[in-house]
Amino acid sequence: MRDLHATLVTLHSHVAQANLENLGARPELTVAKHQLRDWIESQLGSLKDDASEKALSIQINAALKRVEVKDSDEQNAPGSLGEVRLSMESGYLIVTTAIGIVCQYDESVYAYKRVSDHWQRVWESEQNDYSPKKYAPQLIEAVHVWQAHNYGHKDGPLFLLTLGHGWGCASRWHPVHYRVWRVDTSTSKLLIDRSESAWLRTDTYTTGSIGRDFREGNAPVDVLIEFTQGSIDAGVHNREAIRHFLIEGDQVRRVDPVALSPRDFVDEWLTRPWSEIATWSASPSLQEWHRKLHADFVAGDFVDATMRCEIPDLWQVTVELKNVQKEFVPEPEVYFLVRWRPPYHFTMMNISAKPFAGCNQEDPEADQWRTLFSSQDWRY
Repeated sequence: MRDLHATLVTLHSHVAQANLENLGARPELTVAKHQLRDWIESQLGSLKDDASEKALSIQINAALKRVEVKDSDEQNAPGSLGEVRLSMESGYLIVTTAIGIVCQYDESVYAYKRVSDHWQRVWESEQNDYSPKKYAPQLIEAVHVWQAHNYGHKDGPLFLLTLGHGWGCASRWHPVHYRVWRVDTSTSKLLIDRSESAWLRTDTYTTGSIGRDFREGNAPVDVLIEFTQGSIDAGVHNREAIRHFLIEGDQVRRVDPVALSPRDFVDEWLTRPWSEIATWSASPSLQEWHRKLHADFVAGDFVDATMRCEIPDLWQVTVELKNVQKEFVPEPEVYFLVRWRPPYHFTMMNISAKPFAGCNQEDPEADQWRTLFSSQDWRY
């Protein structure tokens, strides 16, 4: 504990040199992370069952209050310690630590497995590269664990999903990150590592799950993530972004659903690269439309309600795109013909500069807000 306190003092002494690029992060921050982690591990011997991790976390946090370095200015957080969180996930002990930087905390997370009479660390996630273009401090919102248990045989690999976000001193727009690791007896491999801009509606940014369909013997690992993302239509403000992946071994592929409404699907189609969205396009000829309409930043207005077509499963979405290079001058309307099959299977069938014949029945219900997680109902 004395060594940890000394390192925190060093971090705090360099507050004056902190800036928005390094956020007060220095090589000593990694030293502090490991000193904190090692001390916590020395306390885990008293954790004998799944029901005592809360009591242990209270003891740990009380002890750490005596070694951190506080500042009257909450933005000058280097040297401070955030709450240490302990939780049990599918038989694994998850420990999350937090060390202060400018305006926020940088959290690290570790997973432990009970081996004989002690807790053995099997996985960790830390941000230890503090170079300006690489450092992305993380706040961990959730860790989900899944492992195939073969009764009477050796257990399969462990998969861990972390959900989190960056932070700061002001804006409600911040990057969310979602990562998936595959861990076996000798290696830990990062299979998914993505960061995207998201909107904070309440106290959480994102939700997700990881598991497998036990009705199928060799079913892939299923990862489902949902968060609120900006829309191309500033009047809509945001939409639910869906990221659904299947993992087979070390191979990852994105699958349905990619959206929850025809408008959201058009939004997704316009903003994702062709290499990713081609799977949800009926013809390679649509690539030319995608080339003309796709950009790093797409802006436009959804015109009127989504129209249901006479042909079953087809909807028309109308968009008036804005020319971002010319002060958002409106461009001619573009019409998207979308196939929607239950529950949320969308395909871009065609695109035209003119309305499609037989698509003239307004369907306001098609544009209603939806979620795949019951816990998300509060987001609306």
